[in-house]
Amino acid sequence: MSAFSGLFDQRIAFAEIPIGDQSVTIFEEEAAAVSNAVLRRKQEYAAGRTCAHRALAALGGSPAPLLAGPDRVPIWPTGYVGSITHDDRSAAAAAGRVTDGIRSIGIDLEPAEPLPADLHEMICRSEELAWLRRFPANECGLLARVIFGAKESAFKCQYPLTRRMLEFHEVAVSLDVERGTFSASYLCDEIGAICGPVVRGRFGITRASVACAIVLDVAPLA
Repeated sequence: MSAFSGLFDQRIAFAEIPIGDQSVTIFEEEAAAVSNAVLRRKQEYAAGRTCAHRALAALGGSPAPLLAGPDRVPIWPTGYVGSITHDDRSAAAAAGRVTDGIRSIGIDLEPAEPLPADLHEMICRSEELAWLRRFPANECGLLARVIFGAKESAFKCQYPLTRRMLEFHEVAVSLDVERGTFSASYLCDEIGAICGPVVRGRFGITRASVACAIVLDVAPLA
């Protein structure tokens, strides 16, 4: 079962495949973009692009190369938004139509392994560290991994709208472990003005992976 199971509503199309899967199909232009990369990078790229093509096709999108801009972020077809991610095992992509009220998507896939303790302070804010200390050591590291994935999702969700890179401490995450949900607060006023100060997402954990996803809806008219 995918760690992403149950994280999306029916407006979102999603695909996931193992890295190295023989069913990958990418366009010549996409292959050319990673022609000088090592084999592993080519496999990650091909798996991610294949997932993106499948998600777009499920929404009625026409087959076309999904190339990246100068910032290496995929340029989604007009009328669509999406996000691509991978961990050591699998690649995944989620896509939605703007006409369905989807403004942006951010997803992240991580191994279901504790985040190394020496990274906690780099990733987490003081209030997040205090929250993590409430849990036994065997749970703390995995929840820190979820916080990392939630922040990565928040970064990826806002970037197409703001074109601004964020530091880990510029986003504050709060997890609801029982419900499998989280909130991510943008602590930069310029980001909050564009995306809203708080975005909400969902996370899932399997034996192999941790998945986080944010779907940012178009704000309703006042």
